[in-house]
Amino acid sequence: MEILLQEWFSVNGFILLTIGLLAAVIGVLFGAAGFILLPAMLLIGIPIHTTVAVNKFATGISALSNVVSFVIKGHLSLKKFTSLMMIASLGGVFGAFLATRLSEQIMNIVACVFLIFSFFVVLCSNKLMVKDIKETEEQPINKLIPFAVSIYDGGFGPGSAQMNVTYHLKKHYTYIKAVELTRIITFSSCTGAFLFYYFTGIVNWGIAIPVSIGSIVGSFLGLKIIPYIKTRWIQILLPIIFFLLIVQVVSDLLI
Repeated sequence: MEILLQEWFSVNGFILLTIGLLAAVIGVLFGAAGFILLPAMLLIGIPIHTTVAVNKFATGISALSNVVSFVIKGHLSLKKFTSLMMIASLGGVFGAFLATRLSEQIMNIVACVFLIFSFFVVLCSNKLMVKDIKETEEQPINKLIPFAVSIYDGGFGPGSAQMNVTYHLKKHYTYIKAVELTRIITFSSCTGAFLFYYFTGIVNWGIAIPVSIGSIVGSFLGLKIIPYIKTRWIQILLPIIFFLLIVQVVSDLLI
């Protein structure tokens, strides 16, 4: 325990906390926490599978804090989305299982394919994203989509929340509602994936705790900022963030 405390209150611990905070803010606003979290942790020398495991723990805790806030405020009913949460959890477990059996290069190829597909979906969905007021009825959610994204999230992650946000926007949900549903799915997929990583002994608590504290703080900051985000900004920023994610993954493949 003493060793862990030394790690948490060291310079590295402060750096990890800052990384978690920035990643959570960006994750809540634009669904791209992995764009900050994973590259930053890899940059300071943390192994890929440990990085993914810590990411699932930190992001899951961050999403849980948001979900609890949504429920307390009466924005969401967990009972209504129980089946969606179970499907996302199973997807997270399956994704983590696959990740532990794939090389880093294969993981990056899978990420690249998902991100390129989602990039074109975002470009085709811009008309939906410019609506500040919902003009049509919310369409039913095809649970295969959150399940597939949760598999990717459990095994890798960058851009997964953004994929879910984009999907719910296509189903005519308002941006804030799309974020709320995405946080539920993210919490569920991260919980399933983290439990798998934990029982396989991959989690490093010296890294996970400071990143998670930063994520909790960042997630609440992100929710405070959301009401001030204009949908026109989302229309511009979503494709840019996806493009940067693709560039990052492709560069990892070429190194």
